Amino acid sequence: MRQQRAHPAREKAFASAMARTREDCLRQLASLAPAAGLSTIGTAILVALWLHGQTPPALLNAWLGALFLLGGGRFLFALAFKHRFRSEQSASWERGYALLTGITGFCWGLLAWMPLPGADQGTLFIAVVVLCSVLLVGSSTLVASTLALGSFSLALGVPFLARALTMDARFAFFVGIGLLIMTAVLVSAIRSHRETLLAAILGRNEIDALLQQQKVIFESAGEGIVFLRPAPEYVVSCNRRFAELFGYPHDAMIGMEPWRWHPNREQWKALVKSSAPTITSGRPYHQVLRLQRADGSQFWGEVTGMGVSTNELRDGTVWVVSDITEKRAAEAALRLSEARFRDLVKLSSDLYWEQDAAFRFTHFDGPEELLRRLPQQHILGRTRWEVEDISGVQEAAWRNHIGTLERHEAFHDFSYRIEGADGEKYWLSVSGNPRFNDAGNFIGYHGVTSDITLRVEAEERYRHLAYHDTLTRLPNRRLLTDRLDQAIRGASRRGNRIALLLLDLDGFKQINDRHGHAAGDRVLETVAARLRETVRDADTVARLGGDEFVVLLHEVGDVGDAATVAEKIHARVSEPIWDGEYIYSVGTSIGISVFPEHGDTPDALLHRADRAMYHGKSNGGKTTRIFEAAAPD
Repeated sequence: MRQQRAHPAREKAFASAMARTREDCLRQLASLAPAAGLSTIGTAILVALWLHGQTPPALLNAWLGALFLLGGGRFLFALAFKHRFRSEQSASWERGYALLTGITGFCWGLLAWMPLPGADQGTLFIAVVVLCSVLLVGSSTLVASTLALGSFSLALGVPFLARALTMDARFAFFVGIGLLIMTAVLVSAIRSHRETLLAAILGRNEIDALLQQQKVIFESAGEGIVFLRPAPEYVVSCNRRFAELFGYPHDAMIGMEPWRWHPNREQWKALVKSSAPTITSGRPYHQVLRLQRADGSQFWGEVTGMGVSTNELRDGTVWVVSDITEKRAAEAALRLSEARFRDLVKLSSDLYWEQDAAFRFTHFDGPEELLRRLPQQHILGRTRWEVEDISGVQEAAWRNHIGTLERHEAFHDFSYRIEGADGEKYWLSVSGNPRFNDAGNFIGYHGVTSDITLRVEAEERYRHLAYHDTLTRLPNRRLLTDRLDQAIRGASRRGNRIALLLLDLDGFKQINDRHGHAAGDRVLETVAARLRETVRDADTVARLGGDEFVVLLHEVGDVGDAATVAEKIHARVSEPIWDGEYIYSVGTSIGISVFPEHGDTPDALLHRADRAMYHGKSNGGKTTRIFEAAAPD
């Protein structure tokens, strides 16, 4: 299993604590250095007195002088450390002290090589005991530094072990065994003592660091924090923000009665009474209430209280106070704005909607009538293009709309048809703007939807009127020209023929003159209906105006096919027309032109069909004439 890496912040904190621990260990060495130096000098004097008369004076004095200097060096180290130590120089100071203790240990080790003429084993044993005692005492003062302790022990032990090897084998054996046992005990004791010392120093540093962090947090917090105890202490401590909230000097807060921060004592008593059960149960207590500053002004404060210990208020409580006056004012303004917005939405004829970041509908608001018609159960939680009730949008329009949304751009007047909850079809126009949070991240769309059904229907009516005859509802000349142009283009691509039949009613003027225009209109409506019944659905029947009609035949085999249709029209139109009061009878004069033989433009075909019809009508009417280029105009 892979070992998880420690959090960088924790690693940094631990490294900082360890650095402080090393500094504290150096300070421990420096604080013990004078005592260690004094111990070195004192022990050296006692040993010198013991050896006096047994060792050459010059050698003994040199040895004693060296230890005097080394002991004094401990005093100088402590003094220099106190005035010149810098944290970044910790390693150098530790190495210097290790060198000093190493030389001291070596001098003590030389004691084993002091010439003792005629010395017996008892004298040697005493020397061994002295060296071991020195090692023990010296190690106890150096336990704070592994480097210094190792340097001292190694420098002392090497000469001593070398001397033991020159002694009597039996005596050397027992000395060696004793030394190993003592070394083992000494190492174990020193290791335990060092681990305890390091743990204590490290723990203290970590606690100090934590207390410092808490102090920084306490003082830099944006909310006021106060520690309260029952009378007579009351305010034990508070941060500067708390004093600033209530307008008092920070020093004046200690011991202040808490009811001074309330408009009256009754509010403070009520707060204590209502908060006690919650705080003693170990849970935080929250409340929003009016608080009072030193100058008498008031503000809305959100207070949170927590007990230091559970089930006991005597140990004190910690309270956090936040000034939420501006927040409440902003919330009130927002509520008012939202209420106004909802009122405006209700009064508006438009529907308000919202979408999430995935373009799914999440909310609708607006007039009740429009909301009832909208199939919300089919729309909420879906994108606009996922709603099956929506139609009337071309594929290219969908692609453009989705591209606009994915670019997070505003869009306007995107129209589509939707089947309402009542089963009716409605046309809607949608406009929307993207929404972003405070961090600038896209969170969706919102916008308005307008019901444009009446407008679309009106446009359809206007469009129909622009291209259709108002009386017969047949295509007019404009629409006929457009369809004729399309038919010519299609016939050109396919290589087939189309035929144009231009009709003029015979006897219609007499009906108008004798029975009036109303009767004439009824005749025209009847003729229009009969023409539509006579030709195919794919063909076009149009009214040019007055009593002139046109029939456009798509894909005829030859001119004979057009003549056949003309005969059917003669027969059908000439049937009597009964309007409930009179019987009318009309005939038709028909002129025929064919593409491509008689022209390749709408105007040419219409003109030549008109010429053919005119020739037939001039010869008595009720005839069919096919355009002939040689015929006179």
